[in-house]
Amino acid sequence: MFIHKVISFKNSWNSTCEKNPSELSEIMDALDDFIAGRVEIETESGRKNPREEWEKSLYDRGWELIDRTHYSSDGRRINIGRLGPTKKGLSVSFPFGSFDHLSRWLFQQSAVAVKHGLIKLPIMLIPIRDFARNANSPWMRRETFEMNLGQLELLSPLSHQYPFLIIGYSDHIMIEDPEIIELEADAYVEQNSSVVDRCIVFPPEYHQAGLDILNFFGTYLREQYPEESASVKIEQNGLNVRMIIETESGHSETVEKALHEYELIVSGVEPPEKFAKSDKLILELKNELRIAQFRLESQQDLIGMQNNRIDQLLSIVGNGLSQKHQVSIDFKPEITLSSNVAINHDIASALGSINELMEELPRSNDAYFALSELEGSLATVEADNDPASVRKSPAMSKFKRLIDKVVDDGSEIHNAINKVESGWEIFSEIAAKYNKIAEWCGLPVVPSLIIKKP
Repeated sequence: MFIHKVISFKNSWNSTCEKNPSELSEIMDALDDFIAGRVEIETESGRKNPREEWEKSLYDRGWELIDRTHYSSDGRRINIGRLGPTKKGLSVSFPFGSFDHLSRWLFQQSAVAVKHGLIKLPIMLIPIRDFARNANSPWMRRETFEMNLGQLELLSPLSHQYPFLIIGYSDHIMIEDPEIIELEADAYVEQNSSVVDRCIVFPPEYHQAGLDILNFFGTYLREQYPEESASVKIEQNGLNVRMIIETESGHSETVEKALHEYELIVSGVEPPEKFAKSDKLILELKNELRIAQFRLESQQDLIGMQNNRIDQLLSIVGNGLSQKHQVSIDFKPEITLSSNVAINHDIASALGSINELMEELPRSNDAYFALSELEGSLATVEADNDPASVRKSPAMSKFKRLIDKVVDDGSEIHNAINKVESGWEIFSEIAAKYNKIAEWCGLPVVPSLIIKKP
């Protein structure tokens, strides 16, 4: 396969060619194997799923297959079923004949994924019109590069926040370089500096000492990296302390590096001498930790704190600054560090499959509305790990009723799902996940014979 045309936004094509040439080459090699049918997958059902074949073609080249459902730091579900495999911040997707694919991929799922730090650049592969006309797969003939270009040109200049790439491919050899269409960005949309955001909840006994340690990061950044022009702001809301770092350059790599160093120092993993470039900064860091210890000692009589636990304070700060937590580089970050939500993974898996089937249906379809209603009901028990509670919930009775409607070959929902390529296979997976949940919580299961493809 060869790249013929490219839709680029915010200079993403030049950036990818410069920073990710090997990944771009892997994408095209994987595309060759995928189109030629050289990807082998063993499945229990024996069905060939083009989405799984595409994922496997890049997985074999070291790309990562991410879950279709993620959770924000405050427990909200993030559906990213259209992104495809990822590597070094890139994700690569196909339309696969889905309805309304471009808007969902570009303005919903990829935007949310970039916002929450799951990827940096979404890429979509679409055949050019001449190649699509002669393709064997019906989903390849449904959507073309030119069709997507026409839609985006009507919207140009785009006020979209994030860069993206749409690559038009064909099996015809290109003698000249690909045609690059750089979409215009809306000049009236304010281009804010990059923002790095951290939010930490301090227990009362640690609040003032922790606040002082966070405040000192501004001094550390200024003295350790004087060439980096950045502002550090501390906001307080009750016991929540939020640190916001804005960079004038628009790049946050230096700030992230400084944060990681500071995290290692305050958590005691590394001594100040390992990173600090001056004796003055080393002494100031050690003095700041001594002041924190003093503040904890002074609070002991006031709130009855035991053992002057400086180590717990530094652990709280270190975890708050750690890269393990969600980082967002965005115009309006909404990131908090909170306790993990106990997710019922069987229900979460069913929700992921329901969302996948919804993506294959037009929004005006009755089956889409039924699945959307079920999705909302199941989401209410997603964090419920009590079998009795789940068994009594309206969500499970609604789940069973939908399955009964789909297996009724005279129903509109049955006909709608049966018309969608791979629709019945996805439904069978949903029914199997219902059975798994039903067995767990003590409900009758659905006989496997009635959910097989008619």
